[in-house]
Amino acid sequence: MAYRTIGKTLPRIEGRGKVTGETKYAADLPFEGLLWAKVLRASIAHARIVRVDTAKARALKGVRAVLTGADVKDIFVGTRCKDQPVLAYDKVRMAGDAIAAVAADSEAIADEAVGLIDFEYEELPYVDDPVEALNRARR
Repeated sequence: MAYRTIGKTLPRIEGRGKVTGETKYAADLPFEGLLWAKVLRASIAHARIVRVDTAKARALKGVRAVLTGADVKDIFVGTRCKDQPVLAYDKVRMAGDAIAAVAADSEAIADEAVGLIDFEYEELPYVDDPVEALNRARR
């Protein structure tokens, strides 16, 4: 049996459009009335959320919505088990946890609004060694 393609170089039919900029991606398509979203994320691995103040962000012109964990406390996500809160509401469980989300008329406004969110958390102890974590889990 002779193979026409296995082991042979084939031309990329989409290559020319990509390298010349002719190919249109979803981000290139103009849509009216879309909003930009930005998320404020935790910078530490484990903490109790003391306070999240969104008043300044909400007051910024062009901001359409600001959500915190208190707004979506009962909404969880996850691939197999829906156990991850959409936005942290009581504790930060890992660096990068989402604390608040902003929707605004432009990316610049959304960025500025995220910077205006005032928050305070109390750092809690954490384990960053997998062997130690397993040993603690067995105790």
